[in-house]
This record gives sequence, C-alpha cells and structure tokens, in this order.
Amino acid sequence: MKHKLASFTEFANQLYPHEADYLHSIARFQKDENKKILETILFNCHRPAEAKEFDPEIDKRSYSYVKKWIVESLARADVDRFYEWILATEKQVMLDAISPAEEREIISYLKVIGPTHYCFLRFYELVQHFRDYLLIRVRHIFYRPTNIYLMEHEQDYIRCLSVNKGLNEATVGIIRHHESPELAPLEFTDFLHQSFSNPQLDGYTRYRAAVRLTFHYYNFREFEKLLALYNRLDEEFKTDLFYSKRLLSNYYSNRAMMHSKLNELNKAEHYGYLSIRQKNSDYLFYLANLCGILLRNKKHEKALRLMSQSIPELKNTNSFYNKIGFVSFYVRTLVANSKAKNAASYASTFLDAYRKEIFETRWHLFFSAYLQALLYAGKTQQIIAVSHRYKLVALEKKHIESSVYTPVLYWHTEVALYIEGRRTRSDLIETISSSAIRLLNHSYQSGRLNELLEQFYDFIPAEVEEIRQRLIVYKEGLTQTKR
Repeated sequence: MKHKLASFTEFANQLYPHEADYLHSIARFQKDENKKILETILFNCHRPAEAKEFDPEIDKRSYSYVKKWIVESLARADVDRFYEWILATEKQVMLDAISPAEEREIISYLKVIGPTHYCFLRFYELVQHFRDYLLIRVRHIFYRPTNIYLMEHEQDYIRCLSVNKGLNEATVGIIRHHESPELAPLEFTDFLHQSFSNPQLDGYTRYRAAVRLTFHYYNFREFEKLLALYNRLDEEFKTDLFYSKRLLSNYYSNRAMMHSKLNELNKAEHYGYLSIRQKNSDYLFYLANLCGILLRNKKHEKALRLMSQSIPELKNTNSFYNKIGFVSFYVRTLVANSKAKNAASYASTFLDAYRKEIFETRWHLFFSAYLQALLYAGKTQQIIAVSHRYKLVALEKKHIESSVYTPVLYWHTEVALYIEGRRTRSDLIETISSSAIRLLNHSYQSGRLNELLEQFYDFIPAEVEEIRQRLIVYKEGLTQTKR
C-alpha cells in the first residue's frame, strides 16, 4: 500500500493547479473517500509547500478509481487530443477509408461540438468533407444530421473565419512593429479585446486574440494591462474551454514573464516552475525564462543546475529562437556563478557558429549576455571590437527610439571605452545619465536600469554613484514640477 500511495502521489504531483480546479468543478463523487482524495489533490496543487499526505486508511481501490477518473476526464477535455482526432478522421474521410465506427463517432460529436468549442472551426470543416463523402454515396441516414449541423452553424463558421482574418492582419502589424519599432502602431487593441471577450466565438479564436494581445503588450511594455488580461484568462483555464497541458504550460510561462516584468519575483518563480513541469517543443524557451527569473531572485546555483541538466535538450531542438534564448540565459547564468571566462568563451563559439541565425532572431538578447560576460571576464577591448564589428550601438539605437529597449549594448560599449581610457569620466557620466532619464517614468525599464547600474558598480563604483545621484535629482525635480 505504501508503494501504491507513492505512485499515486507522484501522479497527483504532476497535475497543474488549473487541472485540479477543473476536476473539482466537475466531480460528482458519491463516496466520501473519493471526495477526500480529490480535496487533498486540490490542496496540494495550490499549496505545495504545505502538501498533505494521502490517507493510507482509504481503500486502494478508491485511489485507482480516482486516478482513472482523472485521466479520462482530462482526456475528454483535452483540445489538443480532440484536434488530433479531427486530423486523423479527416484523413480517413479524404482517403475514402473511414470505417462505420468512425462515421458513427462523427455523428455523435454533432450533438456536443458547438460554435464555442475550441476546435469548432476545424470540426466544421471535417463535417463539410464528411457531407461530401456521404452525398456522393447517397448515404441519406447520416447525410441528414450532417447537413442540418452545417446549415445551423454556417453563420457561426463564417463569423469565426472573418474574425480570424482580422487576427491575421493584426498579427502582421504586431510583428512588423516588433521588428521595426519606429513604425507607428496600428489600432487593433479594441478588436483583439472584443475577440477575446466574445463568449460566442470558438475557444481557438479567442485564445489567438489573447496571444496577440500578449505580444502587443510586451512590445509596449504595458504589463499592468497584461495582468488584467491574464486574470481573466486565469478564470477561463479553470474550465475546459482552453484545456490542454500544452496551452497551460504556455500560459504559465507567459504569466511567469509578466510577473517578472512587474518585479513580483516569487510569483514569477512559481509560474516558471509550473511551465517546465511537462516537456514539450517549447521546454527550452520556458526553462530559459525560469532561469532568468531565478537569476533576478539571486538563486544563481539553482539556475545553473537547471540549465546544465538541459544541455542535451539544446542539441536536439530545431528552433533557433529557443536555442538562442537558452544560450543567452546560460551565458548570464555562468557569469552569475563566477564563471565569466567560460561564459565569454561559450558565447564566442556560439556566435561563430550561428551568427546569421542570431541576427535574424534574438540579437539584442544574445549580445546583451555576451557583452556582460566579456565585461566580467575583463575583456573590455573585445567588447569594443565586437560592438564596432557588428554595429551594435547603431542597431540598438533604432530600437531605443521607440522606447522598446534599454540601451544595454550602448552602455556596455561606453563603459568599455571608459575603462580603456577612450572616454573621459564626465563624458561617460553624461552619456549614461542623459539616456537613463527617459527610462525613469517607466516601471519596468526603470527596474532594468537599476540592474544594469548594479552590474557596472562592480567596475566603476564612484561613477555609478554619481549617475545615481543625478537621476535622483532629476526625479525629484519632476516630482516638484508635477506638484
């Protein structure tokens, strides 16, 4: 029995808090033992630091029953699983290979898949193909309910297609602004909010709108607005509308990043660990985000241990976006663990191997980590050489003008020039102070500014103190003006 409980405990510990909330909302247990098991799961999912042991006096058959019920309940709700069924069944229809049992399964879903279901669009298209299949074979018995379904939901389908077309246009605008911040932003936030908030739309369309709002708010560092969106999403994830482990992992990772930007590091860490509980194609991306949070929370050794364990995953990923993100945070983690020379060497080797891919995707993140490693490794001449060779300051300046980036590369270059005797003390202080002033009224960038100054303090403490004093005076002057 002890072994059985250990196995059940391991199973229960893999459940996400939102899975536990959903299961609790649909449970209709009659037996008190089953209710008690589920209550313990719910408590442990939300308060892991105070986790309770499962009652060994409860019959092991109750544990087996509850586990089986959980697996089946989540499988029924899993939108990814249902989407895979649609793809497999559509293939059978298109190849004229569908079995009578599969036909009956499609018909059974006509009664339960409405226009608000996550996979409504793709299911509707499956039914369209199925109707054609039936029509040419004069299969009237199944043709009638199929045709009725398509006619009843035709306007729902057309509306969803129209909204998704608008989402595609919004996506192009968001990405264009992300890549070229100097462009004027497009006005689509109201449309995205309306799409996400519309309970008559399918879950897929609504979640697409939420993802694009997330990207938009990150572009403009509007994390307070993002928090309001995610608080609404939080309630939706307690239902089966958006349920899959993949979507939950994505939500937890995005929420972790958001709390990090809001400087709520303990919350960020909590969601970061949830995001890596299940390994999927974005595991490295989620892990890098978590390690960034751990570094900010001064948990350097934990970050290094996690990243070192995941190096084999790095070799297997085909996503350069995830690969570059992981390497950038790995370099930062090495620096934080007093391994700056190792970090600089690793980054240099990676740059030689993937220069093209770095500049096509996450150049600012990578070079921010690389220049930091070079600074801590005492290689200030190399900072100047790298910055000049790749025109990093000019490249960054184009993004700074849109208030998207903190001038990390610019400041590292200026500090290196100062240490090498190629900038005067007054020029350095004036350069950093003047470019820092514009960040003071923005909560996230102001916090990032303080982190950078803290790094530079290790090398130029007196100069950093003077810069801080200038910023304090400037901020006090702004306060007086507002009064």
